[in-house]
Amino acid sequence: MKTGICLFLGLLISSQYAETYEPDSYRVRNNSTVPILILGTNNNFGLYTGEILKAEGFNEFQIHSIPDTKITLDYLKKFDVVILTENNLTVKQQAMFARYVKEGGNLIAFRPDKKLSNVFGIVDIGGTVADGYIFINTNEEIGNGMVTGSLQFHGEADRYDLKGGKKIATLFKDAVTQAEYPAVVINNYGKGHGMAFLYNLPLSIVYTRQGNYRNAGQEMDGITGIRAMDLFTNGWVDTSKNILNQADEQMRLLSHGIEKMNSYTRPLPRFWYFPDTLKCLVTLNNDGEDNKEADFQKQFEDVDSKGAKMTLYVKEVELISKAWINTWIKKGFEVSGHPDDVKQAVNPDWKTMDAVYKTLNGKLNREYGIDSMHTVTNHWFVWCGKDELGASDFSAQARIEEKNGIRLDCNYAHYDNNSNQGHFLGAFGTNQGNYTGSGLAMKFADLRGNLINVYQQLNNVYDQQYMEHDDKDGFYNCFKGLMDRSLDSGVYSFISVKAHNAEYFFSEVPLMKMLDYANSRGIPVWTELKLLDFLKAKDEAAFTDINWANNQLSFKIKSSLTHSNGLSCMVPFIYKGNKISKITSNGVTQSYSVKLIKGFDYALITIRPGVNYNIIIDYIN
Repeated sequence: MKTGICLFLGLLISSQYAETYEPDSYRVRNNSTVPILILGTNNNFGLYTGEILKAEGFNEFQIHSIPDTKITLDYLKKFDVVILTENNLTVKQQAMFARYVKEGGNLIAFRPDKKLSNVFGIVDIGGTVADGYIFINTNEEIGNGMVTGSLQFHGEADRYDLKGGKKIATLFKDAVTQAEYPAVVINNYGKGHGMAFLYNLPLSIVYTRQGNYRNAGQEMDGITGIRAMDLFTNGWVDTSKNILNQADEQMRLLSHGIEKMNSYTRPLPRFWYFPDTLKCLVTLNNDGEDNKEADFQKQFEDVDSKGAKMTLYVKEVELISKAWINTWIKKGFEVSGHPDDVKQAVNPDWKTMDAVYKTLNGKLNREYGIDSMHTVTNHWFVWCGKDELGASDFSAQARIEEKNGIRLDCNYAHYDNNSNQGHFLGAFGTNQGNYTGSGLAMKFADLRGNLINVYQQLNNVYDQQYMEHDDKDGFYNCFKGLMDRSLDSGVYSFISVKAHNAEYFFSEVPLMKMLDYANSRGIPVWTELKLLDFLKAKDEAAFTDINWANNQLSFKIKSSLTHSNGLSCMVPFIYKGNKISKITSNGVTQSYSVKLIKGFDYALITIRPGVNYNIIIDYIN
């Protein structure tokens, strides 16, 4: 590109809701023992809560719309935890939720209606804090293992004083100035419990990861061409937080909250982020540009000699033969397309970009027999920021890709050389980090928070950023810093490395050093397609029939998509003072490992995707 696990589970939804709002991947899973209910609509990013739970490994949930007639007090009581997304409630609804908690229910809310203040032990004092920060109290159980330092959020947080509730996180006006008001609270109310994020968490996660929607389709950074990086200008991202993965950290705070709420009922299984029990994963890709197959040979052989694999994004199919392509596909490399809409780089539109994708898909099919592009990087990272009617839309490009069969996008990259805003994406080298606030691959959302069936994968180790400064050490140290933080500090990241063949004169030495370091730390280097296939298997698998009785947790895992690597299920190692004594899988004693993850011990069980399992876990004092 030139410029000028952990297993996841399918989402549970009512059939009516799925038809109205959700893609096919979010289909109903009938399960009378589903523990989590999400109540949201296709406004206020409520539906994106499901994607957050997926990313965090909770698959055991259903989503309904609050106005649904089945949402009654008796229905709420079927669930261990109810997550209420931002919505205005009627007096009748407010009374229902308050009674649900008072009679023993567990409620988590995002920017709750102020009529529920008593449930969360807070009192409204008026006003808001916009685009501020939160500071998590790591001395509280829910904050245990979280980062110490302020974390940026986007959107508005309502101002409250405490009135019996306990402050889990504090609002900050900026990175260092405390606002005194709570940002996240927890409260005992009657026989039940309430937890509230006083800002809209899913909205903040989308805006942090995808950028400022107001900048869509506009040239903002002074680098020729409309790119996704234009969405992060004018201080949208606090780059001093790049090494923290601040969006991910706030999602993990939610996970701790869910587990705390469920500690009153039963332990819940979750799924780990990475394949097997890895704590990091690397992907490697290469934009073909105008190079011929002979140009690629040495680089491909070098990569293959290290046991790594690479994705090649082809722009000019006429320059590379089918025989050469087939040779490397058989070796486990991926070949996909490098769509070129550079002629419209300064003003890309939906119709033309869509045509570019269709044309390249056709060429790849005719010349190489490739059915479709599944992962993609655009030439110059050109990013269409206008919808079908020409209106501003920061998700337009992702929707074009979804329409053309793309399922993983690598167009968010760390490149800001020669910008009129300096290095607005952050530091070089060891402390570069992730300017999207996330090291995870998650699906895009549109302007209302509806899911787009395309994963956003940040290209966080980008060769040209460093080549233009002749900084080979910086290129390597960027990679090493991301990996070390993921493996050693719990700042978990998928690492995507770009190594243009045209820049191999620069990147050869640092790239080989990266691959050696990955090998030394036991981290594989995959194609983007292999990662996509893992994410799909992770998303498709499902927990069902979760039961707890007599200190025994049992559940089923249903999985139909195969993958060469394992999926890992994680369960609390200690529950109410009792520790796991034995785990069986399909009647056979199952080995497991115990790992400290973000302040808590979990037992990890690795399974083979594409197989169904009956898991039984015994706890003893």
